[in-house]
Amino acid sequence: MALTKVTGEGVGSVDSITVTNGGSIGSDGSDLVIDGPSGHTGLRMTTSGLLPRQNGAIIDNTIDLGSGAYRYNDLYLGGNLYLGGTGSANALSDYEEGNFTVTISSGISVSSYDHQLGHYVKVGRQVTAWVFMEYNGSSRTGSHFVISGLPFNTSDDNTTESTFGGFIGYQNGFSNTNNIVHVPRGTNIIQFYEVDGSTLIGSELSGASGEIRVVVQYTVP
Repeated sequence: MALTKVTGEGVGSVDSITVTNGGSIGSDGSDLVIDGPSGHTGLRMTTSGLLPRQNGAIIDNTIDLGSGAYRYNDLYLGGNLYLGGTGSANALSDYEEGNFTVTISSGISVSSYDHQLGHYVKVGRQVTAWVFMEYNGSSRTGSHFVISGLPFNTSDDNTTESTFGGFIGYQNGFSNTNNIVHVPRGTNIIQFYEVDGSTLIGSELSGASGEIRVVVQYTVP
């Protein structure tokens, strides 16, 4: 690629540089622009962004970054990713996966755990958490049966948020096989209830030791 023409006069007054196989490097107002040959892509470097160009003009929603055969590697963003639109409803602000440790905070006095595992996926404000516990208790109490330790507190907005909950995939050590779970607003706990909505208390369990596998979903502030 060789230079064929430079317009302008004097050092520091170059208007554009044209290359032999087409395309140019120049300016548009105070912005630097790089244009390919006719039909090819280009770039405009503004004070706040790097904008796509084609045939000497800015374009919108027309060209791709990479291709199915020629991909970029990692993409690091400090802000939002807008998918399918440019409004706040289209903004993906976070994706995260991780593990956490859960405990039984009420309903059973636990002496040891064989497993107290938690895993989560957070997409934007939506959290899905999986819990697997095997516990060895010394006694049952008359308190509400509660698991603590979810990785994020739930949203506390009672005007716009839906009810947070999930389902029990497996349980052992429960007298009633029909139980449900609830994640209260503004907390990181899982509460257990009987299917009729009454509180499940520790003394109603069939034993102080057992196993529980739960999945819950909720949104964060």
